[in-house]
Amino acid sequence: MVILFTAGFYSESRATERTVIPYEASYMGIALLNMTLTWEDLDSTVQITYDNQLKPFIAYFHPIHNIYRVHFDKESYKPLSWSKDVSEGSKRFLLEANRSVHGRDVHYSNGQVRTFPEGALTVFSATHFLASKAKTPAFFPIDLKVFIDGEIWKATATRYSANQPHPEIELDQNQVLIQTDLHYVKGGRVMDENDILMDVIATEGTQFMLWVEQDGSYSRAQFGKFPKAVVLKRLR
Repeated sequence: MVILFTAGFYSESRATERTVIPYEASYMGIALLNMTLTWEDLDSTVQITYDNQLKPFIAYFHPIHNIYRVHFDKESYKPLSWSKDVSEGSKRFLLEANRSVHGRDVHYSNGQVRTFPEGALTVFSATHFLASKAKTPAFFPIDLKVFIDGEIWKATATRYSANQPHPEIELDQNQVLIQTDLHYVKGGRVMDENDILMDVIATEGTQFMLWVEQDGSYSRAQFGKFPKAVVLKRLR
């Protein structure tokens, strides 16, 4: 496992709080992957890390161990820098992205430079931004710009609850469900190959659902629709 901190990461003096949350991912009802979310609350920013690794009995045949990080502003969730360290069988690469001082450009570790859309978020900063707004019904529905490996996507987020029911999914009294539908806007990827997760997410019409609990954390997430949905469940 490679752990790399660039100038964009940990630019503040110390971490004030560190939370680790384990999840398990399933596909077609089969538990395949362990995911660990680490949330580090700094003075004015947050760094989150998603560490995804196949369960041992599956990894024996095709090992996968991907690590995603994003460092963002605590109030706006505006991403400052992000990276992904990908190991999928014979495919291995590290891609880092750092926004320029003025914030208009993104410099990638493979030499690519792209203009960063005003007000955009990355996949993971957008996930936590939407969860943070779950208690505010008037905030929804909303369209967000999501920057994925150089491409610009529109994410249309709709909020559901026990009082504002989803047409198909029943919710507990204290749960909020945020359904997000992704649509491609413009741009091209900064790399020829990509990891499995971003290939799934960066697909026209992809649906992402997030079950947010009373404390603001999410207990469940779902990419895509059944029978081919990937379901993520919090273990504790």
